[in-house]
Amino acid sequence: MQPRTTLASTIAFACLILCGQHPARAAEPATVTVRFEPTDELLANPGQGWLSTQRLPSTVRYTRWNWMDLEPADGKYDWTRIDDAINAASKRNLRLAFRIMTTNAHSGGYYCSPKWLFDLGCKSYEYDVGGGDPTSGGKAIKRIEPDYADPLYLSRHAAFIKALGQRYDGHAGVEFLDIGSYGIWGEWHTKNAKPWEIRKQILDMYLGSFKKTPLLCMSDDAEALAYCIAHGAGYRRDGVGSDWHEKTWIGSKKYAAVQGFADSWKQAPVAFEWFGTYDYIVGRKWSFDSAVEFMLKNHVTYINDNVGKVPPTDWPRIEKLARLAGYRFVLREATYAPAIRPGQTLAVRMKWENTGVGKMYRKYPLLLCLLDDQGKPVCEQRQDSIDPRQWLPGAHDAAATLKLPDTLAAGAYTLAVALVDESTGKPAVALACTAKHEGRLYHIGRVAVEQRAARN
Repeated sequence: MQPRTTLASTIAFACLILCGQHPARAAEPATVTVRFEPTDELLANPGQGWLSTQRLPSTVRYTRWNWMDLEPADGKYDWTRIDDAINAASKRNLRLAFRIMTTNAHSGGYYCSPKWLFDLGCKSYEYDVGGGDPTSGGKAIKRIEPDYADPLYLSRHAAFIKALGQRYDGHAGVEFLDIGSYGIWGEWHTKNAKPWEIRKQILDMYLGSFKKTPLLCMSDDAEALAYCIAHGAGYRRDGVGSDWHEKTWIGSKKYAAVQGFADSWKQAPVAFEWFGTYDYIVGRKWSFDSAVEFMLKNHVTYINDNVGKVPPTDWPRIEKLARLAGYRFVLREATYAPAIRPGQTLAVRMKWENTGVGKMYRKYPLLLCLLDDQGKPVCEQRQDSIDPRQWLPGAHDAAATLKLPDTLAAGAYTLAVALVDESTGKPAVALACTAKHEGRLYHIGRVAVEQRAARN
């Protein structure tokens, strides 16, 4: 579908002829408006969408690590696994998101927290889960959980999280970090719960060590969730698909004291994970469609890909979820003067729409530029007064300007727009509209740059 322009130019030109005026000596039409239509394509945009998948567009890989694998000896850190994962993700233009576990019911052996911790005398609990239900654990073997209130656990794990933050906070290859370290799989649920002052210490390990990289708090502990939201963190829910999880949510008794829960997505990301595979969910007569709508209603940013094989009849629901998660920007129209002289400033009024259910959290500045016939920019200008991070779902107006160099040669140029990576300046965000683009640099329309007026 081609972009549509208004009839303003044609009508104005006809009026000039009827009035006996020569177009070359008359004023050009004041503005032209170009309109674009939205598209339904699946887009791989930064900061949103499916996690760790080969079957849907994705920009983030997600994984979890046992503490013992990253600190094999007391105070001796081995970051190889994380660095290798970041490098592998980067080769596929992905960022890495991860969680640290100190108790793991899927571990291959007895330990998740390092053995040396318990050899030093850290108190612990032995547990045995799994075997029958795949969502409860892996092999039904004996495993060990640290006593989170033990001073050895608190001091050694605090040192580990501090070292983790020193190495990875603000790392360009890290998308977000779950606040783990407590409970089974780091999900903040355990039969050996500890009082608030202990849990708060664990939360503060993360909040104090990660000031740049987004943090997501697990939602099973309502008191911890309230504290993290108040400190600017996002949240994550593992267990979407079960009736209980959907009913025990915003507005329920459990979360009544969590201030700002319903609007927390406006400040930080939201991640969801399925309770189990598609077959597991429908096998318990839970509604798969309800699970999808639950995520969309709660402004999902990221979806963990643990849903397994989905039949063709329900695959459109998966695509809908992938399409609407996070932000989805549509350039609806742009209005500008079709003719201008060197040294003048081109004003461009744009109408945008975020048709997704979430928002953008990282900064991607809007760039306006003119391209020559080879597609190379002859002038460009970042629009620092326009912040797409403020574009919540719905319509948004934006007024941009582009100052043309005094030396710009006369001729026809293409007006283009992009949302660019702040560090590289390269176009980074795909738009869900019919505007022609080259490498995510979207063409708006043509601009005639006239010769400078002769000086008397």
